[in-house]
Parts: sequence; C-alpha cells; structure tokens
Amino acid sequence: MRILIVDKTAEGQSLVARRIEAFNQSDVEMLDLRVKLALEKDFHSHIRDAEVIILGSGLGEEAAGVARTALSQAPWLHLVMFVSGEAYSGGAFRTAHAAGVRKVLPDSASPLDLLQELVAIYAEFRREGRIREGRVICITHAKGGTGATSVVAAMGEVCSVFGRRTMLWDLDVETRDLCRALTVNGAEAKVVSSWVNGSREISRDSIVDALIPISEHVSVLMPPDNMAESMDLVCHTDGMTICQRILDLARVMHDVILIDCGGRIGPATGALMRAADEVVVVIDDTVLGLTALELFLFYVKALVVGPDRLSFIVNGYSGSLLGVPQIQAELEPAHRLGERPWRLPPVPVDPKASLWPGTGKTLYSLGQKGTRASFEEICTELMMISKQRGGTPGDPRKGSNLLEKLLPRRPGEEGRPGRTS
Repeated sequence: MRILIVDKTAEGQSLVARRIEAFNQSDVEMLDLRVKLALEKDFHSHIRDAEVIILGSGLGEEAAGVARTALSQAPWLHLVMFVSGEAYSGGAFRTAHAAGVRKVLPDSASPLDLLQELVAIYAEFRREGRIREGRVICITHAKGGTGATSVVAAMGEVCSVFGRRTMLWDLDVETRDLCRALTVNGAEAKVVSSWVNGSREISRDSIVDALIPISEHVSVLMPPDNMAESMDLVCHTDGMTICQRILDLARVMHDVILIDCGGRIGPATGALMRAADEVVVVIDDTVLGLTALELFLFYVKALVVGPDRLSFIVNGYSGSLLGVPQIQAELEPAHRLGERPWRLPPVPVDPKASLWPGTGKTLYSLGQKGTRASFEEICTELMMISKQRGGTPGDPRKGSNLLEKLLPRRPGEEGRPGRTS
C-alpha cells in the first residue's frame, strides 16, 4: 500500500512517519507499506503514485484544499488527516469530510489509531481487487495413490506458462513427494526449521530465503529439514500460527499459493483449509477411493464449512470403473454437496505423462492434448489463471520445462541454466 505523507515542513512529515515506524514490522509487511514524503508545495507530482495520503497537522486550514486538489487528480485516493489538539472538534470533522477526507485524527493519537485506519483501508482494497492477494488452493486426498502430488505439480506448471507468480508449498512432511518429484533439495529447508524452533522471524526476507525457484514464476517451499520440527509444524497447535503467518505474507508476494497437504488433517493443515479460497480433494475412480472419500468428507466439510469452497478432481479417470456421475450420486444422499464441487473436468489416464517425476516436466507438459486442456480448464475454474487476460500460452512441451534450472547440463548443452544447493 503506497502512502504519501504531506506537510508544510520536514518536521511535520517526520512526526507522521514516526508513527508508521512504530508499527510492528509484521504489520508493515502484511500491509506492504511503502512511504514517501512530500512538502505541500510539490506534492502534486507524487499523487499518481499514491494510494493513501496522510495530511500532517502542520497544514492547518490549508489541509482541506490539499485534499480537494488530490482527489480532483486521483479520485481513488483515501485521505487521513491529522489536526492539532485545539483544532480537533466537530467543525474540523465537517470541513474534512466535506473535502473528501475519510478520517480525522488528533496529534495525540497513538500509532495504533493510525494502524487501525490503514488496516481498514487495506481491507477495502482487498475487496475491490486493488492489491495483490494471492489465491490459496489447498490440495488434499482421502487415500494415498490418487495422484494429488501430480496434480499440484501440473497446476504449478500451468501457472508458470500463464505467467502467474506461484508458490508450491510441500506440507507432506513425511514423504515429501512434491519436493522429491521436482528434485528440489537444499539448505533452504533450514530456514523453515528456524521458523518452527523460533530462531528466525517469519518475514518477507526470510520467505525469499526459504523459497527455491524452479522456473521464472514458480518457487517451492520445502518442509523443515528434520522430522521433529516437521511434526511440530503440522501436528502442534503452535504450527497454526506459524502457517497462518507464512500464508499471510505469501498472499502479498504471490498470485497463487498451492499447498500440498499430503492428505493429513492436523491443526496446521486444518487452519490452512479454513483460510484457503478453495480446497481441492483429488480422488480416483475406484471403489476404495469412493469409500475413503465418503469418510474423509465428514472431516473436510466441517473445516471448510459446507461445499462452497470445496472441489473434486478425479485423476487418472478412465470411465471403466466408477464414472464421475456415479461417484457424485453415491455421495450426494449423505453429504448434500450440490453441483458446484463437481464442476472440474476429470484428468484422463495418460500413461506416458505419469512418468513425469524427475524429468523436469509435469503431467501438463508431458501429457496429451486432452490432459493439457483438462488442467487449463481446472486452473481457469479455480480462478488461478485467466485465459482472457493472460492470453494463450505457447506449446508447454517446447521450452517450458518447470525444472529446467534444476536439471544438470548434458554434454553439448551450452548455456543451460543450473542450480546448486
């Protein structure tokens, strides 16, 4: 959130700026605050770069005129005005609001008073879509072997092709299937461990240090580097706070956050499912898959509070076992899910594409045309990509290897990027 502080003097600007400096660093990062200072005589040139203008009390009666000028040039601005203690009265409120100021604060106001107003403005920006707020998709499964990790990796590659800044978060702490399949390994996992044991603060800088880039737009967040801290993260109630903090910052930093929950429901993964924009359950078309899903749904529905944020992907769909309509018909009497969770297309059986782990590709780029079309439709329905705004990507089989930076160079391949851990 871009803030412009305007006052007559540098001292007046500093008085307002010190209130923002008093904020907790986590609040500054969560609100993505970027502050500029300007004198009354030259603030006009900075208006177009601002989202919020804070008027210092040194402006006095001229503050209303500054507010009108600013709003005439940029009607979308939100204005906050400070006034002296003597001027803090009903008359000041009426004058300020007539000029378009949303909040009047006295010089005696605490930093928390200003923070509360900025948080309210930020919430409005989120509702209006004026700021980046990454879309969070939790992917889980009712039983092993459904291919949930394959779906996560493929969705990540779709986001990469469509230029969406994406974080893949591997929370399958026991088997680390996503990291192993993507051949991601490195000291970055120690940063995640440091968050869990409290030796390092979770901040934007530390998240950057923890992420392993695997393409221009996609990065992976590994589990902690040892099992004890991994279990603390997903099984201990303290992990809820840690995961929520990571998620809050990841939303600001990314367009899409894909979380591989590994089928585990614990305090942390449960909290993430509650916070997610969509919970996707990957299922197969077998009888055991159906019975496992029936039991699993009783827990998941309680977490997401109904079917409005719940979706199913039938992976490896052949139609020769249980058809999607049949699975839906079996579950509907007990769970009353409606049509929405079943709107995503199934992913067809694609034997060649299923060999993707370790190849530098995914089901998306290795798959046949029908497989690629399914994943693009899935990501569009989940609002992870927009074909209308993002254009049509090139053939993902040509030059879009998700792990190109990680794979070792082969003899004769000049200039191919590599990465060391």
